[in-house]
Amino acid sequence: MIVDVQGVSDIGLRRSQNEDQLAWWVSEDGGDPAAVLVVADGMGGANAGEVASQLAVARILEGARALGPEAEPADLRHVIEDANRVVHQESLAHPERHGMGTTCTTVLLLDHTALIGHVGDSRAYLVRGSAIRQLTRDHSLVAQLVELRHLTPEQARVDPRRNVVTRSLGVGSQLEVDTVSVPLESGDTLLVSTDGLHGLIDDEELRQHAAVEDLARAAKALVELARQRGGPDNITVVLSRVTFGPSR
Repeated sequence: MIVDVQGVSDIGLRRSQNEDQLAWWVSEDGGDPAAVLVVADGMGGANAGEVASQLAVARILEGARALGPEAEPADLRHVIEDANRVVHQESLAHPERHGMGTTCTTVLLLDHTALIGHVGDSRAYLVRGSAIRQLTRDHSLVAQLVELRHLTPEQARVDPRRNVVTRSLGVGSQLEVDTVSVPLESGDTLLVSTDGLHGLIDDEELRQHAAVEDLARAAKALVELARQRGGPDNITVVLSRVTFGPSR
């Protein structure tokens, strides 16, 4: 499996610092895992959100890289639970960081498969041809209200409570992590973003940008579009395209 990864993180137009964090790793020898993508959106104020997202991303990247070709969703879940422990212990050791936390969406690329571990309202999408599919479920108040049919998806996009997350990494000693396994086809593109991006850009616009050949240009264009629409939050996106060569 050949993997191309590009990403951008931007402070946006209204925040004083960037509490988002992104990282990726791609195998140099073509082995499994072939790549790891991580995006996090920190919260907590007084620099604590930035600390939470940095700690979580570093720990998850290290742990996920060490998983072998037979990795299962439970293995990725354990890696994210370990990062939760690290962030939570840091918050206990430093009272000024009490309550800090972060969203986290992690993609582990194995042979013909993407394993996804997810907490919060950052998202992972799969773009295949003319279709886009959201792979993660938002852990947020408005998402719950949409599921209960108290809000429409259109109302949720502008609801003042849309930034209220119901699940985040680091806030408590225990964490419930959603996982999903998705089969991949050659040419598939995975898009991972924080809500500062997908909160301003609809799915069809995401698909159109993610489908272009130049992923670096696509990532920059998506961030610029979010800035043009006001950029009220930090903006982060990672794009990864997979192609399959002859079987070894």
